[in-house]
Amino acid sequence: MQTHPLTIHYGPMNLTRFTIAINAGLKIHRQTVNTCMRWILSIIVLLVISNCGGGGSGSATSVGTTNHSDNNTNTIVTEPDDEVTVDPSDSEADGSMLVFANGLVGDRWDQGMNAYDQELDYDSCNNTGDNACPNIDWTLVNDNDRVEVLQISHSASGYQTGFFIQSTTAFDASEFAGGSLVFDIRVVSGDSNMSVKLSCDYPCESDANNLGTRGDSGWETVSLPINGFVGTGLNLSTLTTGIVIWATYHTDTVFQLDNIRWEMGDNSDAGANTSNSSPISYDGYSLVWQDEFSGSSLNTSDWTYETGGGGWGNNELQYYRTENTSVANGLLTIEAREENFGGRNYTSSRLITWGKRFFKYGRVDIRAKLPEGQGLWPALWMLGESLSSVSWPASGEIDIMEMVGGSAEREATTHGTIHFANADGNHQYVGGHTRLSSGRLADDFHIFSINWTESTITWLLDGVEFHTEQISSADRTEFHDDFFFIFNVAVGGNWPQSPDSTTQFPQQMQVDYIRVFQLD
Repeated sequence: MQTHPLTIHYGPMNLTRFTIAINAGLKIHRQTVNTCMRWILSIIVLLVISNCGGGGSGSATSVGTTNHSDNNTNTIVTEPDDEVTVDPSDSEADGSMLVFANGLVGDRWDQGMNAYDQELDYDSCNNTGDNACPNIDWTLVNDNDRVEVLQISHSASGYQTGFFIQSTTAFDASEFAGGSLVFDIRVVSGDSNMSVKLSCDYPCESDANNLGTRGDSGWETVSLPINGFVGTGLNLSTLTTGIVIWATYHTDTVFQLDNIRWEMGDNSDAGANTSNSSPISYDGYSLVWQDEFSGSSLNTSDWTYETGGGGWGNNELQYYRTENTSVANGLLTIEAREENFGGRNYTSSRLITWGKRFFKYGRVDIRAKLPEGQGLWPALWMLGESLSSVSWPASGEIDIMEMVGGSAEREATTHGTIHFANADGNHQYVGGHTRLSSGRLADDFHIFSINWTESTITWLLDGVEFHTEQISSADRTEFHDDFFFIFNVAVGGNWPQSPDSTTQFPQQMQVDYIRVFQLD
């Protein structure tokens, strides 16, 4: 039986103007007093300790504390740097967007801190008056190294609840595609299994991301890829929350958060990058199909997710999931993660066009940027449409690009290969490879192409031919029938072998486009 992360389909909803009006007077006075007290304390600290960061310039939304009496993520986890401080002003210009730091909520999130509570039929609630949440509360507490941090407490009731920081108006956060949601977390008491999701304009939201145990041994920094949320339903163009978080089992848990922010990825604008581009037309050819990945989700009229583990015939280590695929900012992203799922230690995605988009002969151009690291095995390839009737290798296989991660030499090399059944019906393969003159295939986008005619298949890298195979012989008849496309990132397997201590996860293969041309 497959296991799945906990998914809660309820989420933060826009508070009605009626609710806001009821609580406005109380909140304004309370926040004003608390704001003044925090700034007075900050000034005293700054006078005593020179060169101390943390206040920053700019403005932020101050959120009042309460005195409730209850005492009740493919994820990169690192030890936090206690000397790093975050400016509590919005800072998209330098590649980040503040959600919460130093006791303050970023300006972007004008609705501040709220929660939803099952006892209230999953309605939004806060820490104020008649709208107080019955089963979750939050407050600012002092930390020896961090000044004020956010502390969230679940009651003993077991009701489903979640804390969130929200904007009243949805806004476009597409520039963070390929980036990360980053925060520091520490569990004070109770169960340390945590879950996170993100919400867009209601009822749009991602699935829950079960992070497992986090922060049980002190402060930890957690980094979650934004594309992982996009792949499960988040629409970045109508974002409303900076974070939605809860203790997975909802009962008797107290945890603390600090330095919550969004960070842009190194290639957030890669879709607009025109390096190593290819033409949209060729003399004597017509463009018969293309996918520019310009939407916000995978086009399932053309593509199908293949899911599961089992090694895929190569002793691979990953479990293929739909959640590891996202489409945003003009890019298809397949992300390999180190996480336990379905009895496997890694997850990734595998996409096929079988039965939907298939071709015989023509030129194929795929612009892609590859992952890196020992054990990574990205591939852009094709199988015969006859696979279900004749099986592999009699169906034929055309590998447009394969790369095996590890050394600098391996990660600069692309392999082009064909697989087929020879005259005796046994598997045979032939092919060639080429290497970049400098750098790695993970450093930039490259064009991986084949030119497939009735007599030959030729492979090209960035428009330069590097290998040709004949397909005229009697044992290569497979290559005169229709083939479909497969995009995947495998982890481990017979060829690359397993990841090691040098391999950093998550890793991504990003595809800008695929274009298929055929002779007029």
